[in-house]
Amino acid sequence: QKAAYSIENELNIIELLYQYYEIPLELSGNLLIILDEITFCKEAMEALNHYLMNVTSVPGTPVTGTKVSETKVTGNNVPILVLSSEFIEVDDKFFDSFTLYPMEFDEFLVASGDEWYAEVIKGHYQTNRKIPEIVHKELLTIFEDYLLVGGMPAAVSDYITMENTNNVAEIHQRIYLSLLASAKEKHSESDALKLSQVCSVMVEQLLKENKKFQYRLIRKGATYAHYKDVIQYLVTNSLVYKCSKGTYDKTEGITISPEALQFKLYVADVGILNTLIRKNSLYLDNQNEMIEKTILDNYIMQSLIARGYLPNFWESNSQAKIDFLIQNSDGVIPLEIKTNENTRSKSVSIFRTAHDIPYSIKISNRNYEYSNQVKHLPYYAMFCL
Repeated sequence: QKAAYSIENELNIIELLYQYYEIPLELSGNLLIILDEITFCKEAMEALNHYLMNVTSVPGTPVTGTKVSETKVTGNNVPILVLSSEFIEVDDKFFDSFTLYPMEFDEFLVASGDEWYAEVIKGHYQTNRKIPEIVHKELLTIFEDYLLVGGMPAAVSDYITMENTNNVAEIHQRIYLSLLASAKEKHSESDALKLSQVCSVMVEQLLKENKKFQYRLIRKGATYAHYKDVIQYLVTNSLVYKCSKGTYDKTEGITISPEALQFKLYVADVGILNTLIRKNSLYLDNQNEMIEKTILDNYIMQSLIARGYLPNFWESNSQAKIDFLIQNSDGVIPLEIKTNENTRSKSVSIFRTAHDIPYSIKISNRNYEYSNQVKHLPYYAMFCL
């Protein structure tokens, strides 16, 4: 109501906030205004738009953000942080936009008061020197907890406060159902059903030997055309992560087809995936190694997305498979994920024979090492890539 009143009477919304919270104007230079889920309040959004258009000399457009958007407003020199749980278009005259992902392992360590571990991991990543074995084993133990807890702040906070994982599954379930309900509210009844159908088969898709998304698991006769829009919504809003099949050419780099019909979908948070698997006894009938590989794959994908990569997977005609391909300043790098220290694989050799690559990365519980153009990376060091 106050937001609507400010528009009607041409009041400065920032001054209105100062008055409402009894903040002295002389403190304005030390303030950060955070507007959480403001897009759910039409009047507040209109008030913010009105303010931005009047304190700047450029035409205004609807002000929204991708997960988190920070204004560039210079009129009153008051930074505004707009938090939104869904993707919305942003006018870059007003906002810098960035996405908040679940906490990575280094952030998990910092939140737990173990910053020292994070610094050790970074230092040894840069030198490829092995971490002392006792520290390496400690980190693998903490990492196992991270896979259970994941990176959702509510789950991490409870884990730290309670010093156990007893409540984590319940928190994951609540977050998952809340996100799904929120997504469904924004769609027609038909598309809301499709969203539920896609999400309901996510775990089953990932626990297959061939993790590529198959529409037949949703229902008989289901096709790409039926579900492409809701899948794109889930991907755009970072509710799932999409890894498409890519091809590699030295001249063009990694390319994917425009339609990208072959892809894998990963759950946004590895902790939530862990809970979804463990709450269903049917999934637990899978071999333990398959469950472990699925959880690790999801963790790797989540980490790569958070680091700004757009990973693809690769397959040859001879069925050689690379879990993830990424591109960095060194070139195209194949990544393989192993569930034990036996990291030998023919797939990278086949890829290396066909393509000139600087090195490959093998991710396992093995300590740091670099030999024969292979960088061995322990699971817990993904945030260093």
